[in-house]
Amino acid sequence: MAERFIEKRLASMKGRSHARVVATARGMDGVINLAGGDPDFDTPGHITDALKKAIAEGKTHYPPPHGLPDLRSAIAEYHGKHDVDWEAGDVTVTAGSGVSLFASTAGTVNPGEEVVLLEPYFMAYSDLVEYIGAREVGVPLDEDEGFRLDIEALNERVTGKTKMIVLCNPNNPSGTVFTKEELKGIADVAIDEDLLVLSDEVYCEFVWDGREHTTIASLPGMRERTIISSSFSKTFAMTGWRLGYVIAEKNLTSRIQKIPLGYRTNTFVQIAGVAAMQGSWEPVKAMAEEYDRRRRFMVPRLSEIEGINCHNPEGAFYLFPNIGGPSMGSEEFCESLLKEKKILARPGTAFGVTGESHMRIPLIKPVEVLEEIAQSIEEHARKITG
Repeated sequence: MAERFIEKRLASMKGRSHARVVATARGMDGVINLAGGDPDFDTPGHITDALKKAIAEGKTHYPPPHGLPDLRSAIAEYHGKHDVDWEAGDVTVTAGSGVSLFASTAGTVNPGEEVVLLEPYFMAYSDLVEYIGAREVGVPLDEDEGFRLDIEALNERVTGKTKMIVLCNPNNPSGTVFTKEELKGIADVAIDEDLLVLSDEVYCEFVWDGREHTTIASLPGMRERTIISSSFSKTFAMTGWRLGYVIAEKNLTSRIQKIPLGYRTNTFVQIAGVAAMQGSWEPVKAMAEEYDRRRRFMVPRLSEIEGINCHNPEGAFYLFPNIGGPSMGSEEFCESLLKEKKILARPGTAFGVTGESHMRIPLIKPVEVLEEIAQSIEEHARKITG
């Protein structure tokens, strides 16, 4: 009876086999949780101070539907450093990046159309595509080449039904920072085939080894066909604040704004967002330096484990080691690691078909804890291989 009351798209959505690993952890004590990308840093003090002040001053009423003007202006100005001239009217403030991603896809992609996902990809993309009734088309990043994009492979997967390419730059979970040449290749395909690009730029402040972030919107002909989705969550360690945004040309974002969603987050949170954008960026730099320190420790530490090869990420704060050596599927490996070592990590299958034989490890623990994690993984892998 209950099934009859469920909307058809929800009722038809497939269960994800990798979800059982997270479900197994519920109720277990003492688990080291690596399932999500929640920074272990506190939100910088000048941001929390701004929120407290706003509440004390009674800034607790409804904000404008699409964000405070000051915040929209601050976001546009910030993204201007990436060589794109955005205006406040191009910005829609959302209650976290999940809302911005949903609005960006649901507001542009029709049922039956195709969405290209570069694998491995952030797991939410697949659910969004399935929910709106579109078809997911995966294009694997070449692991042998350091998770690089083969533009010819992308060209081959585009059809007359393709509507959008989803780009996560830097990539979660592989850490790929797309080069200008790769972005130009994507842009050429988008322009030639008249496609949209949804560019998820949540990790753009975390780029390693002297690289620089380039937004695809800065390339000729791409501003008008790019939707940028981002948030304050990772950059400012504000995951629980639920503050994200969409940036797109006004004629596009004004249409997306018509989706009947509860876009807006709290007024006082938005005021704190202005303080984040316009205040000191030293805490962000300090977080980036610590993530880099953890990366430089953990990559060689995991790679020295027999049967495990850990690619050195170029950006974001995840590792995506290949655990194919223990000759066990990634879901089985992560599930047994949880049960025996109380370490909860996402199996690679959560990030697309080509994620098999991998696991994702976010660098959200101090080096001392990361060493404990690596030691546990090493012991577990040794036990499996005998």
